[in-house]
Amino acid sequence: MKIKELILLVLLVIPTTFSLFHPGFFGASDDMHVAWLQQMDQAIHQGQFPPRYVADLSYGFGYPLFNFIFPLPYYLGEVFHLLGLSYVYSIKAVFIFGLIGGAISMYILAKHLSSVWPGMAAAVLYTYTPYRSTDIYDRGALGESLAFIFLPLIIYLILRVAESNNNRKWVGFGALSVSGLILTHNIVSYMFMPFVFLFGVIILRKKIKELFMFFFFGMLGSVYFWLPALLDSSLMKYETVFNFYDHFPTLKQLLTPYWGYGASVPGNYDGISFYIGEVNLAVIIIVFCFSLFKFKKLSIKLKQIIGGAFILIAVSMVMMNFRSFWLWEHLPLIAYFQFPWRYLTMIVFASSLLVVAISKFRLSWLWSIAIICVSVGIYFSRFRPHDFLQRNDDYFINRYIPVPFPSNEYKTLAEEYLRLPKVAQIRPTQLYPRIYPDSPFIKEIILINSLDTKIVTESSDKSVFYYNKYFFPGWVATIDGKELNLSAGKLFGQIQFNVPEGKHEIYIRFKETPRNIVLDLLSLSTVLGCVYIGTKKTKDKIPLG
Repeated sequence: MKIKELILLVLLVIPTTFSLFHPGFFGASDDMHVAWLQQMDQAIHQGQFPPRYVADLSYGFGYPLFNFIFPLPYYLGEVFHLLGLSYVYSIKAVFIFGLIGGAISMYILAKHLSSVWPGMAAAVLYTYTPYRSTDIYDRGALGESLAFIFLPLIIYLILRVAESNNNRKWVGFGALSVSGLILTHNIVSYMFMPFVFLFGVIILRKKIKELFMFFFFGMLGSVYFWLPALLDSSLMKYETVFNFYDHFPTLKQLLTPYWGYGASVPGNYDGISFYIGEVNLAVIIIVFCFSLFKFKKLSIKLKQIIGGAFILIAVSMVMMNFRSFWLWEHLPLIAYFQFPWRYLTMIVFASSLLVVAISKFRLSWLWSIAIICVSVGIYFSRFRPHDFLQRNDDYFINRYIPVPFPSNEYKTLAEEYLRLPKVAQIRPTQLYPRIYPDSPFIKEIILINSLDTKIVTESSDKSVFYYNKYFFPGWVATIDGKELNLSAGKLFGQIQFNVPEGKHEIYIRFKETPRNIVLDLLSLSTVLGCVYIGTKKTKDKIPLG
């Protein structure tokens, strides 16, 4: 990718980010990201890496948040924060990174399949499509917006494996991109991986070994996250905030140019927009008609890309139709999608990728410029929030973090998006001291950090104490240097332990479990190995477009 192409592309897509430079944060459905980033930052500064358990959610009982929530967007946000940005601006920087990074990634893929101008048009449409503005400025969907970087990148790297004699390099990069997608948004990964694997089987049918390595090492590089999330899910109550039955979009909603900032609600009275987009629909129709008459004259690679894109669009439309409820009931874990309209992500990708077909049109550069101009002209005004609320770090920390004391806003939150551990009967409704009860047997309490504590006890009888953090794998305690048995107490599933008579020194800490340490090392070694393989110098240069 040449520098002048990069500059032009950034100039074309940067208007979508203008509203993110406005002071403070804006009104969005998901506004907890600022507080969650603060919790990750706190965990990292206290020596917990990778962060899994944060200390201050759920009335100070903490929560294994990053054991289940995609961590990569918050890692990136932490980088921006360490560079000096506030939590609010670090989150906004992640959104900006996703918009520009996604455009670059789509340009690299589309240019590789066609030429400069169709590549530029595909990248602009990919960025300006209505659902992208909904994702950021209405929903505030941090992980999903960042995941758009990886969709074109994975396809591009599969193509490079197919075309290159230096397979190891592209397999290494491909595995990193698969890991990146999984760590960025597990739901988008679940949607996209079956399609991309099928595409890989078709493209790499003579290189099945390389295809296996591509995905195997991608899964291995992210195994420290997804395997504990799956295994430990059995420790949590099976519940979702939203029922997918209530959130199938109608065909009219997909095809009507409605724009709004509301919520997704049961029925067809949604305030949120599910519009596919005029330009996207036009591209789908035009390329479909073109393919009917010219399909035989297209190259094999272009046939595979166009055919794959149409299959992805068709399957996505089926999955968004309420008649597919049987699949939603029976496919494993798909109920956690909550919103069938999430498949708009796949339609954004596939419809933008279809732009590469115009490279076979007469005056393809003119078609490309028309797509660019119309996309920017029609959709630019949508890339702004409903309200510039100018809220700063303190507002969101007070809203979602009840420590050292709960704000009135926090008291109105049900926190139902945090699935309770099975050992908890009810959610806490107030703050409790970290150690309960406040016994005269406790001679000293030293708070090492927001999770770990040293306790000195002295008594003539055995005692039962509660440590008011959710009982979860990773909590360990020692009494006079020997391991102490922990269990779950009532009613909140807090940590319970028995202390014998006499004088004792007790340490309670949260650590990586032996299982997770093995998985951490496995992921780290895989990622480092893929980086080494991908960047190892060879006779071939690494083309990026």
